[in-house]
Parts: sequence; structure tokens; C-alpha cells
Amino acid sequence: MIRSRGGHSGFNPSLFSRQLLHLARKNIRFIGVVLILLTVLLNITHKNQNNNDHLNFLESEYLNGGTLPSRLRPQDTLIGVSDSIQNNELNTKNDTEILKEEKTLKEKILAERLKSGYKKYPRNTTQGAMVESLSNEGYKPKACLLMTLFKPTGDRVDPEAIYLTVSSIQKKFNNWFEYPWVFISKDGHEYMNNEFTEQIKELVPESIELNFETVTNEYLHDVPEWIDVNKISDSQIRLSGIEYGDSQFFRSLNRYLVGYLWKEPFLGNFDWYWRIEPGLELLCDIDYDLFRWMQDRNQVFGFALSYMEPHKEVVEKLWDIFKKFANEFKNKKEIVDFEKNNFQFNTEFKDLPKEKDEKKRKKLEEEAAKHGIGTGSSEYNKCQYVSSFQLANLNFFRSQPFMDLFERLDKEGGFYYHRWSASSVHTMAINLLLRKNQLYFFDNIGFKLSTDSMASSSQFSSISRNFYNCPIDDATYREYNCNCDQGLDFTFMKDSCTAKFYDSTNRKKPDDWDKH
Repeated sequence: MIRSRGGHSGFNPSLFSRQLLHLARKNIRFIGVVLILLTVLLNITHKNQNNNDHLNFLESEYLNGGTLPSRLRPQDTLIGVSDSIQNNELNTKNDTEILKEEKTLKEKILAERLKSGYKKYPRNTTQGAMVESLSNEGYKPKACLLMTLFKPTGDRVDPEAIYLTVSSIQKKFNNWFEYPWVFISKDGHEYMNNEFTEQIKELVPESIELNFETVTNEYLHDVPEWIDVNKISDSQIRLSGIEYGDSQFFRSLNRYLVGYLWKEPFLGNFDWYWRIEPGLELLCDIDYDLFRWMQDRNQVFGFALSYMEPHKEVVEKLWDIFKKFANEFKNKKEIVDFEKNNFQFNTEFKDLPKEKDEKKRKKLEEEAAKHGIGTGSSEYNKCQYVSSFQLANLNFFRSQPFMDLFERLDKEGGFYYHRWSASSVHTMAINLLLRKNQLYFFDNIGFKLSTDSMASSSQFSSISRNFYNCPIDDATYREYNCNCDQGLDFTFMKDSCTAKFYDSTNRKKPDDWDKH
């Protein structure tokens, strides 16, 4: 006999539902713990499955194609599961065991990643130096917000500019992610003023660590014994018409920022830093974790501002030293890999056949770049990433190849004799030693910056005294709640080199970029 759906069939759905509900209520505590455990195990399984993908990403080409970062909240980690347990005050023996097991499994995951990473990249290579920090994928990075409190002349920065920037960074970013601040003073004078430190504490929640540090004296104030002080004097006279051209402190500062900042004990526990200038004000929300985004996608260096150095006198001999270093190691791809690095960003080719077609010209440049930078076929185009707004993996600067490169530059004496800037040296080193898929331009971050209050190592005498970045893509502008004038965006203006970066990294430019 065929019965209708409402007919008697020996099974009572209503009764079954009530029994199931009764069972669930009776065992709700058990089910809750099981669900938490399953969440932890699923996350860990996912991390294990993607462990090799994490390392293989270093081998891939730059594939972002302008895609904006996906949101990364503090809870998007295994640690977030632990936090949820603690927040719900689940303090039973089972919960404690879950936390202990989670910690053990995390340590196992990281140990396996390190073993695999060091097998692929020896510790004395650029990539090997960053294996440990990049293996932290899925967990909160050891990162800090870094601000210097003195100008390139050695003068102290206006405290109001510092307060403005700290307040802006907190409201637009760090109130969500709570990364520690590191303030660096030349002599500690600022910290003697209780009003200054108390004002900073008022702007930053108590849950966020504040570090008030002083530069190691020998790094910044002592001129190396191999430097000829008479040559410094000659250089100061020769370059006196250029901003900071007659400043010895500027020379010492840039040497410090290139080769010694990373060695400071107060940065020893950090893998990442965001260099922030006093006077910078964010004009868009940054509601995703920049450091997590960089770490989890194997990005090593990110910037928001580039420009072309207007004075060839202050980069004298720099290109020759880089060319010599690069060509010495061009057959050792673990040090210099011209097929994957971004040195094309800094290279102006001179001996290539003339080609009006942009795609064909770009292909010629790429082919030339694969064979090194030659001896006479190229020269430095003076493009650089400005240090006023950059995020980077500190372990890159601690790597053996970078330190070897710095030692060559230091022995040459160019920081003192030619007034080399940290921006110029960093840019060329980053493009030479890293892969282009490890570099990123933050096109979704809007900000304004007055160079009058900057503690930067860069010089801007012949271009605008104010920088203004504003996302020109309308969807991005709305998504990040921006409050800025897109028509003033510096990204694709004449003195900017960011269009060159898009080309050298094969990244698609925004629509109508050439109209800005």
C-alpha cells in the first residue's frame, strides 16, 4: 500500500526531533567541546596540506595583478580558536588539554616548515635568512611600528607632528591589530619630557606596548676610521647647493639606516617593521592586518611611495658598485637571480635597438636583464622607493648577502663622500637580491605627508614639499572608506617611478591611470 507523506509509516518525525533535541540539550557541553576540537584539527590539517604550497609560493611569478589584499582579522588564526575558548571561560580539563595539544601541534607544524625551508634555502642566502619568519604563516607576526624622532639634520621633530601621526595610525589601523610601537630618539632628550611620553600614552591604548629607545651611540655618531675627514669636508662644499649636502649628520644617519638599524637590540625580537614618518596622516581605513597579509603571501617588501632622485651627484659611483657586485654573483642564482629579481626597475638600457612598440620594447629589456646589467649597456635611472612609508621583513637586512653588499658600500665611503641616501641603497639592494613576486605596491592606501616634518633620510628639494596618495580606483576608494582627492594622487605623476614598478613586475595598471 502506498501511503501519503502525512500517513503512518512506523516512524514519527516529531517524536524523533524531540528526542534529538533532548539529547542535544543533555550533551550540549560535550558537543561544544567536540566542535571546538574539530575546528582546531581542521585548521591544523589545512595548514599541513598547504605547507609545501607556502614554500613553493616563493618560486611563483608575481600573480597578484593588482588584486587588493583579502581581509585578515586577528581571529583568522589558530590562536583565534584559543582566544574564543578563553573568552567563553571554558576552563575544564578538556579545554586545557585542547590548548596544550594545539600548542604542541603548532610547534610541530613550524618545525616541519623550518626543516623543509632550510633544506631548500641555506641559511646564508637571502631567502634562507627569512625562512623562519615566513614559516609563521597563519599566526600573528612579530612586527612593530617604527618611528624616528629626529630630522636628517639631527634636530628634533615637532611633537605635534608625532601626535598627529600616532593618532592617525591608531584610528585607521592599529586599534584593531595592536602592534607595538618603537620610537627612536637620537639622544633620549624627548623621553626626559614627561609631557611627551604621557601624550603618546593617551593616544595609544594600554593593551599596546610602547618602546622608547635611543640609538646606539657608536652606530650613529662615530665616523669609521677608514674615512678621510678631509674628503668629507670637500664633499660638503661640493654638494652644499643640494639639500643636506653640507650635513655630516645626514651622512652618518643614512649609513646607520642602511647597515646598523637592523642590529639594534631593541629590534632583536621583531621580524617585521612598518617605517612611519612623523607628519604622515592616513586618509583611508586599513582594516586588514598588513603584516599578516605580507607574511602569509611571502611578500618581503611593501611600499606606497616612489620617486626619481633629481640629483645625479648624490648617487655617484653607487651604480658601478652594484654592477660589479651583481655581475660577480650573476651565476649564483641563490644570491642574484636576474630572471626573477626586479633590477629592471632601476635599469635604463642604452644599447638596445630602438622600439616604439611598448610590448616589444619591454620584452627586449626583460631579455637584457636576464643576462645581468653588463658593463656599459645600462645605467641607473635614479628611481627609488621612499623610506617614508614602507613595510619590510627585517631578516632581509640581516641576511648575509645584504650585509656583504653593505660592507662593500661602506668601505667605498660613499655615504660620506657622495651623500648616498638610505632610500637609494635600499631600493637597489631590494631589487637586486629579492624576487619581484616578493615586492608589493599598496595601491589601496591613501595618505598625506608633509616633508617639512619628516625624519626621513630622503631629500625632496626639487619636488613637492607634500606627498599625497589617494586610490584612483573608485571601487577601492569606497571599499576602504577613503577621504581624499583622487586628482592629487602622486602615484602616476611625472616625478613618481611607480608606473615603472608596474611594468617591471608585470602588474596591470588601474584603468585611466595615465589621466592622473
